[in-house]
Amino acid sequence: MTAGGAPRAAGGGRGAPITRRALPWVAVLAGLVLIVWFGGRRPDQGVPLDPASPGPLGTKALVEVLGAVGARVEVTGELPAGGAGGTTALLLGDDLDAGRRDRLRGWVRAGGTLVVADPGSPVTGLEPLGGTAVGPLAAELERRCGLPALRDAARVAAPGGVVFEVPAGSVGCYPRGKGSWLVAQPLGAGTVVRLGGASALVNQQLGKADNAVLAASLLAPAAGTRVTVLAPPPPGGGSRGLADLVAPRVKLAMVQLLVAFVVLALWRARRLGRPVVEPQPVQLPGSELVVAVGNLLQRARGRGQAAGLLADDLRRTLAERLGLPASAPPEQVADAAAARTGVPRERVVAALTAAPRDEAGLVALAHAVDRVRREVTSAS
Repeated sequence: MTAGGAPRAAGGGRGAPITRRALPWVAVLAGLVLIVWFGGRRPDQGVPLDPASPGPLGTKALVEVLGAVGARVEVTGELPAGGAGGTTALLLGDDLDAGRRDRLRGWVRAGGTLVVADPGSPVTGLEPLGGTAVGPLAAELERRCGLPALRDAARVAAPGGVVFEVPAGSVGCYPRGKGSWLVAQPLGAGTVVRLGGASALVNQQLGKADNAVLAASLLAPAAGTRVTVLAPPPPGGGSRGLADLVAPRVKLAMVQLLVAFVVLALWRARRLGRPVVEPQPVQLPGSELVVAVGNLLQRARGRGQAAGLLADDLRRTLAERLGLPASAPPEQVADAAAARTGVPRERVVAALTAAPRDEAGLVALAHAVDRVRREVTSAS
């Protein structure tokens, strides 16, 4: 019974560590499943700035507020047409081409009021100076301007917005630092109102501070005002390219880097001038090199090394003449030489493998090597 119980105990001991090692991976897998399950079941946020979207970033509440104050709101992708008197337009996202943008400016010159909520729009040449945040905080902005249309909108909450430099002849409101979040620019008989972002107009921000009052004061100053809301393009449907999305300052920095690279390349490039004479290596004739090596071998009494050099040179020469590889052993070379040239095999083997004991033997080996070389060469 004891012998029968031992295997069961051993098997249980092996299974327990495997289970403990698998528990962390099971916990990780369960966490991933929970994240996907709960994180993927968020309500539809809708398209940002979409006038029909009730999501936090939509602008459906803005349309309803304008309708509640008596405005006639039209959400369309077409530019406002007809007489500009008593009409306003809201440009949430500027995806217009140059031609349509010129038509929109012409409509403003005829007396219309255009509110541009896209801070990157080139409708008017305003450059952002900074943001509306104070450090990590998105503080509210005070009006601090004398525009009569904004007398009831004392404060505005515009997180993530930017401020513009106020050009001459324009009025800046809601300042931060050296710029203003709202800039009213006269254009012909009309006015272009630039906002440093559309965050104050989205659903989740419209009820904060005086944002709703600001929107109604700008777009529907009187009951019956016709308001054209230019719907933003759907995701991926805009006309801007990648170069249009890059900020002007980033483009300027890239141009500066390119100029610096060209200057560095010209500075490090090859410059033509008078040739400079460089010291040449010492020229040593081949005969003197052979004599110098021989003298060194003689002083070191390297008879075996000298004999090996003579034999290796003879073996390579004979192998090349007889069509054999350069690494062919001496016996193979001797067999081929004897078969093709008639030179005795023993003499070839002796010339390729001899080990002289003194200088006289080394001299005799040199003569034998030279004789075999001349006989094989002449016979070939």
